[in-house]
Amino acid sequence: MRRRVGFFVVLGFVQALWPLTMDLYLPAFPQIQRELAAAPGQVQLTLTGAFAGMALGQLAAGPISDRVGRMVPLMTSLVVYGMATVGCAIAPTVESLVLARVLQGLAASASAVIVLAIVRDSASGARMVRLLARLQLVNGAFVVLAPALGAALLAVVDWRGIFWLLVGYGLVLLVAVAVLVAPRETLPREARSPARLRDLGQDYAALFGDRLFVSAVIANGLLWAGMMGYMASSAFLFQDTYGLSAAWYAAIFGGHGAVMIVAAQVSARVATRYGLRRAIAIGSAGATFSAVALVIAVVAIGAPALLPLLVPLFAFTASFGMLSPALQGIAMRDHGSRAGTAASLLGAATMVAGVIASPLVASFGVESGVPIAATLAVCAVGSFAVVWLGVLRRRSAPEPVAAGSDRG
Repeated sequence: MRRRVGFFVVLGFVQALWPLTMDLYLPAFPQIQRELAAAPGQVQLTLTGAFAGMALGQLAAGPISDRVGRMVPLMTSLVVYGMATVGCAIAPTVESLVLARVLQGLAASASAVIVLAIVRDSASGARMVRLLARLQLVNGAFVVLAPALGAALLAVVDWRGIFWLLVGYGLVLLVAVAVLVAPRETLPREARSPARLRDLGQDYAALFGDRLFVSAVIANGLLWAGMMGYMASSAFLFQDTYGLSAAWYAAIFGGHGAVMIVAAQVSARVATRYGLRRAIAIGSAGATFSAVALVIAVVAIGAPALLPLLVPLFAFTASFGMLSPALQGIAMRDHGSRAGTAASLLGAATMVAGVIASPLVASFGVESGVPIAATLAVCAVGSFAVVWLGVLRRRSAPEPVAAGSDRG
């Protein structure tokens, strides 16, 4: 039992690699801009580049892990992550930083998608959502702490020092995975997919032919597009437009993480008691109403005050925390034999959404909350429409609670 707890705790810290990669350096955006003589849009490209790398990494890691097992690709991705992060720490120009961030995002996402596949190997249905929610406790804690920690670190190190600390974190993870995770391969040889292009094509055909899976992927991607668009512009919005300090910005961002942690646990309880669709319906309605309320706050009311912006933003974050793990659970539910490939498509869709949304929001400027509000509203309404048509109205078999497989 103790080894099992250690196994999943380490997986939680591995999955936290990507929010640390994305969030820890956010308070340093203005400092990076000054030191590298870059425009705000160029600094935001370091975030967009990481999103692009994450999309590529997830597309590759899942199918590979379905064919060779989970552990070798997981440890390889951690080695690549360390090397890429060293490149970030020594980058002499913003262009070289963007390139290093692409590779860093690729490795971080490969680790995250393999963790998701390992969870699917171990459970399905509501039980899988409970495991995802527990991993979210660790993951969300880093979302809470990362901006505040980054702001605190900037008092003693520069932005390069933040990346050196990430190098150390990656090395610790590599050792922990080697000791506590690697000995427990969750995909035995007899359960692995054949290493043939034809079989990979069949896996993709089965996934794209599943209306429920495709709907969940699109809805989750739209949801993440809104959240990532907000993340990419939040540092400039709160620090430059609203004049908040790095510490206050970190506190706001950390508050979002705390709300997501609580909402993920609520989602798990609702999914266990009432089913995944109920959790999805509540989360989707909440995201839509809060995004519309945000638009009303910043456009119709026109108040420049911070509070009318923050209240619906936190409501959206809560809905996001409830909806995303439920969508992941229902997307993965019927695809145990191709869990890695399914997780790859699910994760890649979120990263592609981020690649599109982040520069789009930035292009409209951060002089007000209007671009962020409009982006969240469009994404939330679109996600709600897809959920309603492709998930909630679709009849399917009862949702399993125990671990299972679709391999037959």
